Amino acid sequence: MADYESIIKNKILEFIKKYYLNELCKGFLFFVIITLLVFIVYAVLEYFSFFNTSTRTLLFYSYITLFSITFLRFIAYPLLKMVGFGKQLTQRQAAEIIGKHFSEIDDKLLNVLELEQQLESSEYKSHELLLAAIDTKTEKIKPFSFVKAIPFKKNIKYLKWALIPVFMMVMIFSIKSEVFTESTHRIVNYNKEYSRPAPYSIEIENDKLSVFQNDDFTLNAKIVGEEVPENIFIKIGKRTYKCTKIDKSHFLYTFKNLQKDTEFQLFTEEVAAPSVTLKVLPKPIMISYVLQLNYPSYLNKNSEVIENNGDATIPEGTQIEWRFYTKNTEELSFIINDKINVIDSESDIYKYSVRVLESFDYAVVNKNQYISNADTLNYSISVIKDAYPEILVENQRDSLFADRVYFKGSVKDDYGFNDLNFVYSKFSEDGQLIQQNIKIPIEIEKQSTLQNFYFYFDAALLKLEPGNKIDYYFEIRDNDGVNGSKSAKSKTETFKIKTLEEIEKEVDQMNSQTKKEMSEMMDESANLMKEIENFSKQLLQKENISWQDKQKMENLIQKFNELKQQLEQIKESQQNKQNIEEQYKSNPEEILKKQQELQKRYDEILSDEIKEMLEKIQQMMQDANKDKMQDAIQKMKSSSEDLNKSLDQQLQLFKYLEYEQKFNEVLDKLRNLSQEQKNQSLQTPKKEISKDNLQQEQQKINDEFKNIIQDIKDLQNLNNQLEEPNQMKNTQEMEQNIQKMLNQAQDALSKNQRGKAEQNQKSAADEMEKMADEMEQQQNENELEEITEDIEMLRQIMDNLVKVSFKQESNMQNYSKTNSRSSSLNDFIKEQKNIQDLMKLIDDSLNTLARRQVEIQSFVQKESGKIKDYHELVMKQMIDRRNTQAVGNQQFALTSMNNLALMLAESMKNMKQKQQECKGKCKKSGGGSCSKPGNSQKQSKAKTARELQQQLNRQMEALKRSMEQGGKQQGQTQQGQSMSEQFAKMAAQQEAIRRMMQEMQNENRSQNGVGDKSLDQLIREMEATEKDLVNRVITQQTINRQKNIETRMLQSEKAQQEREKEEKRESTEGREKINPTPPKEWNFDKEKMQQLEMLKTIPPSLHYYYKEKANQYFYNIE
Repeated sequence: MADYESIIKNKILEFIKKYYLNELCKGFLFFVIITLLVFIVYAVLEYFSFFNTSTRTLLFYSYITLFSITFLRFIAYPLLKMVGFGKQLTQRQAAEIIGKHFSEIDDKLLNVLELEQQLESSEYKSHELLLAAIDTKTEKIKPFSFVKAIPFKKNIKYLKWALIPVFMMVMIFSIKSEVFTESTHRIVNYNKEYSRPAPYSIEIENDKLSVFQNDDFTLNAKIVGEEVPENIFIKIGKRTYKCTKIDKSHFLYTFKNLQKDTEFQLFTEEVAAPSVTLKVLPKPIMISYVLQLNYPSYLNKNSEVIENNGDATIPEGTQIEWRFYTKNTEELSFIINDKINVIDSESDIYKYSVRVLESFDYAVVNKNQYISNADTLNYSISVIKDAYPEILVENQRDSLFADRVYFKGSVKDDYGFNDLNFVYSKFSEDGQLIQQNIKIPIEIEKQSTLQNFYFYFDAALLKLEPGNKIDYYFEIRDNDGVNGSKSAKSKTETFKIKTLEEIEKEVDQMNSQTKKEMSEMMDESANLMKEIENFSKQLLQKENISWQDKQKMENLIQKFNELKQQLEQIKESQQNKQNIEEQYKSNPEEILKKQQELQKRYDEILSDEIKEMLEKIQQMMQDANKDKMQDAIQKMKSSSEDLNKSLDQQLQLFKYLEYEQKFNEVLDKLRNLSQEQKNQSLQTPKKEISKDNLQQEQQKINDEFKNIIQDIKDLQNLNNQLEEPNQMKNTQEMEQNIQKMLNQAQDALSKNQRGKAEQNQKSAADEMEKMADEMEQQQNENELEEITEDIEMLRQIMDNLVKVSFKQESNMQNYSKTNSRSSSLNDFIKEQKNIQDLMKLIDDSLNTLARRQVEIQSFVQKESGKIKDYHELVMKQMIDRRNTQAVGNQQFALTSMNNLALMLAESMKNMKQKQQECKGKCKKSGGGSCSKPGNSQKQSKAKTARELQQQLNRQMEALKRSMEQGGKQQGQTQQGQSMSEQFAKMAAQQEAIRRMMQEMQNENRSQNGVGDKSLDQLIREMEATEKDLVNRVITQQTINRQKNIETRMLQSEKAQQEREKEEKRESTEGREKINPTPPKEWNFDKEKMQQLEMLKTIPPSLHYYYKEKANQYFYNIE
C-alpha cells in the first residue's frame, strides 16, 4: 500500500500535468495558424481593396473577436487546467487513457483504483486480501512510464501547418511591407477615411500642429510623388483658400491671429489629404504691471507708483512691490541675477516684493503647461547709493581778538543731514592730551541738502590757557537710514594759544612800535606847524591867492589827514594790544581804567570837530578869499598845535602806563614763582618722586627766575625813559641771594640731599616773596609822593585860574564902559595881554600835569584851548578897536574859565581819591597786591554833576532870599561881588553842568543808539534855568525846577549804577555763550535769505535729481 501511494499516484499526477501541457502546445499551434491566416487575409484584402470605414470596422472587431476566442480556447483553457484551476482530468479517466495506450496494463491500473476504493469503503472485512491484490497489480504496473501515453509527436504535424502562415507573412513583409503596415494602420484607425493612393501625396512638414492663442501659424506642405500639381488648396470650415507656392513642390499657408482650434484639409483636383486639426493653445499673457516704490522713511518722500515700466532708478533701501496682472498664467518666475523666484497665486494677480540695496537686472517669465518662455520681460533697477556728505570750511580770525575765529562753511548731501559738530582735542603746552574729541553741535537745517553754516570759536569758552593748543575739525553726518549715518570731516586744523612769554614779547614789541610811531608823529606834527607858519607869512605878503597857494594848502591838509590816519592806526594797534592783555592777563582795575582812558583820548583827538574844520577849510579854498584863507590857516595851525600837544601827552602817559604794567607783571611773576617754589619744596621729601623729576622741575624754576631778573632790567630801562623816573628798589643783592639758594637747592637734589634741598627751596621762596613786597612798597610810596605833588600843583593851578578869571571879569567890565577913542584903551590891552600870558602859564602847567596824570581829562585841554583862542581874538579885536566883539569874546573866555575850574575840581576829586588809595596800599604791612577800587567814569561824572547842581541850587536859594530881603544887601553879596556877577557865574555853572549831562547822553547814544529820555528832559529844564539866570530872574518856579532837576539827577545816577552792574554781569555771562557774528564780507544775511527761499520753493516730493538741480540753482544765485 505504501508503494501504491508513492509511485502509482505520483505517476498519475505527472501524467495529468503532461497531458495538459500537450494540450497547450497543440492549442498554441492552432492559435497561430488561425490568427495569422486571418491577419494575412484581412491585411491583403484591405491593402488592395481600400475598404470604407464600415468594412474596416467589421474587420477590426471580427479579428479581435476571433483572436479572443482562439486565445481563450487554445491557450488560456489548458493553461488554467495545468495550474490546477477548474475541473481537471480524474485518475479513472487518466487510467483509461493509460490502459488504452499500454496493452500490458489494459485495465490493471483501473482495477487498482477500484480495489483502493473498496478498501476505503470498508465493505470487506478481509483487508489483507485486498492489500495483497493491490500490491500484486502494482508490481506489474510499476515498470511502465505513464507519460509516454501522451502523444507529443502528433503536434509536429500541426507545427508544419503553423509554419505555412509564418512563412507567408515573412515573404510578404520582405517583399512589400506596406501590405501589412499600411493596411494594419488603416484597420486599426477604422474610423478615419483613407483614399486610394494617388500618383502623388500631400505631406505636412510642420512638426507640431499647435499654436498659441493670438499668434500666427504658417502651414508648410510638400508634394511627394512622380507627378506635381500646379496648386494646392486648403479648406477651413466652409471656406477654401489657395496656398502660396514657394517652389515646384512646396506650398505654405498662414493662419492669422488664431483664437481657437481649427480643422482644415489640404486638397488638389486629384488628391485630398485627410482633415487635420490645428490645435490653439492658451498663451500666458502679461496684461499690465505696476511698481510701487516705498521710499525709506528718512527721505520724507511719498510713495510712488510706476505703471507698465519695469526700469527704475531709485534710492538705496527703497521697498519695491511688483503687481503683475496676467491671463492664462499658471506660474510666474521672477528672476534676479540668475536666481529664480517662483511666485504662485490663486488668481491672475501675482505679487513680489523686495528691499533694494544694490542695482540688479531682472526678468519676469509667466508660464503655463504649454509654454514657459513667452512674454519674457527684461528690466533693470538702478540703485543710487546714499552719497557721503561733503563739507567745505573757510575761516577768518577776528581783527580785534586773536583767540576768536569765525568759520564759514557749506555742507552738501543728496538727502539731508543728521547733525553737524565742531570736534576738537585739547593739548597742553608740552603736547599732552587733556581732552579728546569734544563735540560742539552746530545748528543746521536738516532737510536742506545744500546750505551754508557759520560758527564762532572763542578760546575762552574752551578754557584754553596760554600755551594750550587744540586740533579741530568739522564733522557732518548725513541722515542715511539704510546703512547708518555716514560722516565727512573737514581738514584737521590746529589753533594754538601763545605762551605768556610769547604774549609778553609781542606786547613789548607793540609798545616799542607805538612809542616810535608817536615820536615820529610828533616830529611830523612839529614840521607841519612850521610849514603852516611859513605859509601864513607868505600869504600875508600877497594880495590874491594863486593856484600854487591852493595846492600848498591842499598839501598841508593832506599831511594833516595823514597824521590822522597814522593816529588811527596807532589806536587800532593799541586796541589789539589791550584785547590780547584782557584775554591772557589779569591786569588790575586801575591799569584797565587807564588803558580805557588812553583809548578814549585817541577818539577825542580824532573827533568830528577836526573833520568839520577840514571840510570848512576846503570850502574856503574854493572861495579864494584871502581873509577866509588866513582864518583857515590859523585854525589849522591851532589844531596842529593841539594835536602835537595831545600826542606829547599821550606818549608820556603811555610810557607811564607801560612802566606800571611791566612793574605789576614782574611782581606777579615773583609771587607766582615764590608759590611754585613753595609747592615744589613740599614735593621734595616724597620718596615716590624720582630725583630726576625733582631736578627737572627745580631747573625750570631756576630758569624762570633768570627771566625775572632780565624783566627787572627791562623795567629799569623803561623807568629811565620816563621824564621823571621813579625811584626803584635796588634788588641786586636780593637777586644774588635768591639765585644762590636756587643753585644750592639744585646741587643738593643732584646729590639726593632732599632735606637740604627743601630748606634752600623754602628760603628762596620766602626771599622772593620779600623781594616782591619791598618792590611794591617802594612803588606805592612813589605813587603816593607823585600824586601828592600833583594834587598840590593842581590846587595852585586852580587858585591861579580863579585869580585870572577875576582879572578877566574886571577887565571886561571896565573895558565895556570905555569909549573906543579913549586913550585908556592901551591900558586895557596891556591888561588883557597880561591875562593872556598868565593863562599861558596855567596852560603850560596843565600840560605838564596832564603828561603824568590821566585824571586830567582831554576835555580839560580842549577847554584850555578855547580860552587861548578867545584871548587871541580879543587881542586882535581890541587892537582893531572892535569893542563890542572884544567884550563878547571876553565873556566867552570868562565862561570857559569857569567851566575849566569846574573840570579841574572834578579832576582834583579823582586825584584825591587816588591819593587815598595809595595811602591805603602804603599802610599794608605784607606788601601784597591789593585791589584798587574805583567807580566807573560815568558814575563819577554823574555824581560830580549832581553835587555841583546841589551847590548851585543852594546858591540860587540864598540869592533869592537876599533879593527878597532888599535893603543894603540888594546889590552886593557878602563877598563884595555885584548881583550881576553872581547871576553870570551861576548861569555859567549851570551851563557847565548841562554840558556834562549832554556828554553823558551822547555816550549813552553811542552805546545803545537811543540814550536816556529822562536826560533829554533834564537838559531842557537846565536850559530854562540858564535863560532865567541870564535874565536875572529867580522865581519860586525856578527854585522848584531846580529841586526837580536835582531829584532827576539822583534817579539817573542810581539807574546808571544799576545798568553798569547789569552790564558787568552780562559781560561775564557773554563769554560763556557762543554768539557768532560773521564778517560782513561773507554776506550772511543774503545767503540766509537764499536758503529760506530755497526751502519755501522746492517741494519735498520733488524727485531727488531735480531737487539737487534746484538747490544748485538757488545756491548759485548772486
